[in-house]
Amino acid sequence: MGGAKRRRVTKSAEDRRRDLLDAAVHAFTRKGVGGATVADITRQAGVAKGTFYLYFDSKDHVVAALRERFVSELTEHATPFVEAMGRVDWWDLADAVARDMVDWTLAHREICTVLMQAYTPETYQILSQTDLSMIRLLGAGIAAGAQAGAFQVDDPELAAAFLYNGIIFTVIQQIMYVPSIDRDRLVEAARAMWRRLLAPSAPVERAAGSLRTPGPPG
Repeated sequence: MGGAKRRRVTKSAEDRRRDLLDAAVHAFTRKGVGGATVADITRQAGVAKGTFYLYFDSKDHVVAALRERFVSELTEHATPFVEAMGRVDWWDLADAVARDMVDWTLAHREICTVLMQAYTPETYQILSQTDLSMIRLLGAGIAAGAQAGAFQVDDPELAAAFLYNGIIFTVIQQIMYVPSIDRDRLVEAARAMWRRLLAPSAPVERAAGSLRTPGPPG
């Protein structure tokens, strides 16, 4: 009796698109966004070059899709923090968000580095809208904390912009240019920025045990 034939696995369009995005991150990390080609991406993904154009119009389109995916994942990751608002101490939550902004960026260093290389006119609208959506989400949390009397801030959305850009891009610069990153130093600087922007009179020092990521509300 002969051996059974191997069944050909047909991937869904969603899986194939995800494979191409993952392959793009790998190719861009190795060769840079400018140096990598569509052929490099399809070779890494193990598909024909024509398959690429079923999902993306160009390499810049891939970059835009990577940024959208990154922000979508980041927004989903932020959900427990949003759900924790009003259920935990506001400053414990602020400390946890500051720490998580640093840790999330460090954990996604490859895609962050890729995206920093590819800010082009073709993708500007998508990139700017995703940044603004994160700033608005952060601003809504700050506004809720101010309404609760915990934060002292006149313009929550502008404060959120300073926090988002200041923390995220500082960590990305560390990833790109600093050989040995001091994660704890970054976290403490992020916490201090939150305090100075949202409550200049509040003490910066808090017990290390308060730096917890809030879980989903029970």
